[in-house]
Amino acid sequence: MKRRSLLAGATSALAMPALAQNKPDKLVYVGDNGPWHWVMVEEVAPAFEKATGIKIDFTLLPVDPWRARLKTELNSGSSGIDIVQWSVGMAGWLAPHFDDHEEYIAKIMARDPAWEWNDFLGGSKKAATYEGKLIGVPYRITTGIMHYQKPLLDAAGITKLPDTFAELTKAALATNTPPGRHGFGLSGRQGSAIQGAFYPWLYSAGGDMVDFKTGEIMINSPQAVTALEWWADMVLKHKVVPPDAMTWEYEEIVSAGQGDRYAMCQTFAPYGTLINDPKISKTGGKWTWDVVPGLTAKSQSRTWVDGHFLGVPKYTKHKDWSLEFIRMVSDKKWMKRSMERGNAPPRGSVLRDPEMIEKIGWPAVAAKAIETGIPTPANPVFPTLEQSLRLGLSQALIGQKTAKQALDDIATDWKRGLRRGGIVK
Repeated sequence: MKRRSLLAGATSALAMPALAQNKPDKLVYVGDNGPWHWVMVEEVAPAFEKATGIKIDFTLLPVDPWRARLKTELNSGSSGIDIVQWSVGMAGWLAPHFDDHEEYIAKIMARDPAWEWNDFLGGSKKAATYEGKLIGVPYRITTGIMHYQKPLLDAAGITKLPDTFAELTKAALATNTPPGRHGFGLSGRQGSAIQGAFYPWLYSAGGDMVDFKTGEIMINSPQAVTALEWWADMVLKHKVVPPDAMTWEYEEIVSAGQGDRYAMCQTFAPYGTLINDPKISKTGGKWTWDVVPGLTAKSQSRTWVDGHFLGVPKYTKHKDWSLEFIRMVSDKKWMKRSMERGNAPPRGSVLRDPEMIEKIGWPAVAAKAIETGIPTPANPVFPTLEQSLRLGLSQALIGQKTAKQALDDIATDWKRGLRRGGIVK
């Protein structure tokens, strides 16, 4: 569908609210500067302005300035921000600045029943909720899935995608042809990407991290140790991971897939678009996708869920107009369009759309993973805990510590962190 047709259709379909509020000249949107905003900024905002006369004033910032801007203005009770874009890990400190958005959802549905809140995947709603309160509408939901070069598995006699950790190990060994290509890729640098690389194996082995309500620490449970032992063995024992993967983060896992450095990996679902594009990838057209294996059965498969949400702060003077923009930008048509330009939408109907599956490949797998996915912890204390988690995972991967030693040390540090954060005494 051409952009002009989209704009015309959106303008005619816009359900204008009957508002008592005065109409502002603009709405201020504060978010990060990720490139997945293209459709929102270049297509939806102009359509909204044409229909309402209201300009969307975007302030899109790198992560640290974005968070600092939100903290400064919201903590002061400023009415200067009308639409807040936030991510899962920010929910804990943002929640006091939002009213329960279930009330806003009811308003949207009253104006536009075709918007269909039920179309949003359960995992996305869970990620948008903090301590029982919905504080935003999901817009971009990322999750981790398996990416496989199917021809390599076929050539190795692997006729079925792995269902278990053991089957995945077997497939990685069968496709391992170093030094050019290894069987398994991962983001092993000691940074934020290493967490998302490990979470699916932790959860699929039955493990967990911490209960912030009770202070119970589970990161060194037997299930967690099993997961980390398996993961580290892929590097140290089986040697199916490229040695330089210990320096990989987000861009590197993509470029390595494009360069045929591994036969399979677990990473962001939307990365499949970049890895599988023949125009920019040596391996383009060869990839297929599935949810991650479970420890001993596919039914145990669990992965992480993260993403971005759009919320209306309680201090804005333009709540209804802000909500109208959120309604429009998150409707089915614009969500579908946004996926064509790099977004990972939370709507089941969009991710399962046959046209999108044919064009992109991974969306239906992402939808399945999101439904049972586990959101990134949102408690304000968690960023402190992350540092020791990253260090411990890295130490296990490079063989400085056993899995049990690394996780026990993380647990010890977490006890101190939870005590300092007032979670436990």
